[in-house]
Amino acid sequence: MVTQNPYKESKKIALESMSKGEVVIKLFEEASKQIKLGILLIQKDDVAKAYNAVAKAQKVVSSLSQSLDMNYPISGELREMYDFLYTKLGEANVSKDIALLDDLWKLVNELKDAFKEADKINRGLR
Repeated sequence: MVTQNPYKESKKIALESMSKGEVVIKLFEEASKQIKLGILLIQKDDVAKAYNAVAKAQKVVSSLSQSLDMNYPISGELREMYDFLYTKLGEANVSKDIALLDDLWKLVNELKDAFKEADKINRGLR
């Protein structure tokens, strides 16, 4: 069988070999990247591309929320945090509010760092 897109296939294999914690961290990294890109594009007055970048960050946050296992008490709190992020990203996207996007970018990075630490502890790498 011939692979149609070797890059896409290798990316898929890499994701499948990651732990759940590593996947969550990658998702936060992607959301962070898209928010920062949105900020830069707003500053360059490229509002259409900025809108798309922030919308991608919203999709990532939505994916994080949908993947929660609600059997754990913390999942309810995480869902509230993700809902807050999703809503505020939408508001910032419509208003092109760079200050709000910057605050959200910082929050996403804090969450990413917290999940990195939790993943290390979970895997016994502390």
